[in-house]
Amino acid sequence: MNMKNLMIVWLSAAAVGGVHAAELDIASSYAFLVSDVQDGGVLYTATAGAVQGLSLPLSFRDSADYWGLHVCNFPARDCAVTDRYNPADYSLMPDSGTPGQLQLERVNTRNGTNIYDAATWQIAVTLGHVRNGLGSAVGEQGYDLASNQNTLLSEGHAGNATDPVRGTHRATSSGSGFLYDGETIVDPASAFSFRMLGRSWLSEDPFLGTEYAGLINAVDLPSGNPAYAPGKVNWSDWKPVMGENAWAFLLGPLQAANLYHREQLKSAFVPFEDAAIQNALAVLPAFSALQSPVGGVYYAPGFVDQGLMSGANTPVNPFIVALENNFSLYAGLRVFDDILSTTLNNQALAEEEKTSIISARNTIAVLLHGGVDRGQSTAGLLSFFRNQAWHDGGFVQGGLANDPAQSAAWVPTLSPQAIDVNTWGVAALGPAMVDEWFGFAASFRAWQKVKAWGGYGVGGTLWGVGYSDVDGNGQLANGDYRQGVMSAEWTAGAINMVRSMIAHYREIPVESPHHGTARVLLLELEQDEESMLEALQTLRLDRYSDVAFPGQPDQFDTLVDLDTAPYLYASRRHFIPFGWHANPLPSTCATAWVVMLANHFDPFGISGVPN
Repeated sequence: MNMKNLMIVWLSAAAVGGVHAAELDIASSYAFLVSDVQDGGVLYTATAGAVQGLSLPLSFRDSADYWGLHVCNFPARDCAVTDRYNPADYSLMPDSGTPGQLQLERVNTRNGTNIYDAATWQIAVTLGHVRNGLGSAVGEQGYDLASNQNTLLSEGHAGNATDPVRGTHRATSSGSGFLYDGETIVDPASAFSFRMLGRSWLSEDPFLGTEYAGLINAVDLPSGNPAYAPGKVNWSDWKPVMGENAWAFLLGPLQAANLYHREQLKSAFVPFEDAAIQNALAVLPAFSALQSPVGGVYYAPGFVDQGLMSGANTPVNPFIVALENNFSLYAGLRVFDDILSTTLNNQALAEEEKTSIISARNTIAVLLHGGVDRGQSTAGLLSFFRNQAWHDGGFVQGGLANDPAQSAAWVPTLSPQAIDVNTWGVAALGPAMVDEWFGFAASFRAWQKVKAWGGYGVGGTLWGVGYSDVDGNGQLANGDYRQGVMSAEWTAGAINMVRSMIAHYREIPVESPHHGTARVLLLELEQDEESMLEALQTLRLDRYSDVAFPGQPDQFDTLVDLDTAPYLYASRRHFIPFGWHANPLPSTCATAWVVMLANHFDPFGISGVPN
């Protein structure tokens, strides 16, 4: 049976009871998010300091066979690597080259948590408990479990650190390193977190103790220190990226706190002392410090190393602005401001607490609308989105802002194009604002362009999206879709955006001259929502092998086997042009996004309501 017929057969079964019945089938997927690794989940137990005994999420579940048989093409020697100990910095790292990059990728995948992934996990874990009545297998439920990530970020060290030191995973300024647009931040609580948190300094290669262990050669190991051994390397990802921090300190914890306090407990506000508010207040000045005069907020503090995994050890240009990051920050600031506005009504607040809230709201206002903060003037995010970020009917993926080496205040990066800057951008701003700025149906037309170069499907049926315009996706001249790579996470983001457009165009009044056009747009948007939502189900672990995706690993069922039903990150292994590999592995963020979709919860909207 060919791929198209397989899809038709599966969709016929999935559509029984309607698409909404299929979307709400999340119990076994939710179980993945709230179960220990040994029980088919993605949680590990922390052992360090104040987080000892807490359940915390990882980003992925993998297997040695996935890397050995599929990625390394075992018994070929594609992954044969030599790790070297360096007594100058106590590091144990692979030699440069492809085998070393592959080792760091699988080590990070096995042992790491991207703080964006953890933020989506916080929302989904709380949401599933509050709205779906779902419980966990680790004792803690809902927001109690989700709050463990707030504690980890506050402590700022590895969850399984042998000698935990508070703040070692926060990007405090030191010398010329981690300068926030020239400003220093020395208090760990106010500095960005690194985007990827490892469990410990020395991390185990998935090949350790398996038949693939012979691919690893370690040399110059220190005598008398058994912690350094073949099959272990030190953690390598130390990048404080702004977008991940916007999710980790704003969107994830604040949306979760709002769900718990205001929806579950029926409180009028989130308490000022809640860790979600305290962590966000502490790090807010870092976002402000990185805002450029034209309004875009820089990608990262200065002198961030691109790292060995990228194949380059040169510093990141401190004047880079990434649009996806800025849309995340914009949405997070709006959610934060809404929460602070209600918390301010708490009559029991002390004067210094009220002052802290008012000051934070003033900072947020400048970030959003422009003005002067910290003695520096900025046009604000909204001005930046309207006047710099839009190009040729869509949002650019990024550019350089106020770089003294450039002749213009804004130099956009036009290639490659990124899907999420448009799907997240329209959702974060709201299609009404996009249409007001750039003409009626501008948001719809931007989506049509994305489908033309980034849509994934079979025949003329849209299944979802990939990551960029160089993924091998998009439409042929006859309207049929190509099959490069499909991303579960980014497809979920596209569904979320389509839903926001549906809500917008449904509200166009009958007396509007655009009413007739809006009804036509709705027909296509509703079909896109339905076809993507149904196709997304094929990337659930227990259904993936039933569809012959191009690039699917041979005998995948033997490579990854869990009792839960998470969603895979992607349909195939694929290098994303923005700097990392997608893998068809059970994914925390992809599964969390599906929980949000099942509950019609838009993470970019205040209280989950589309903008």
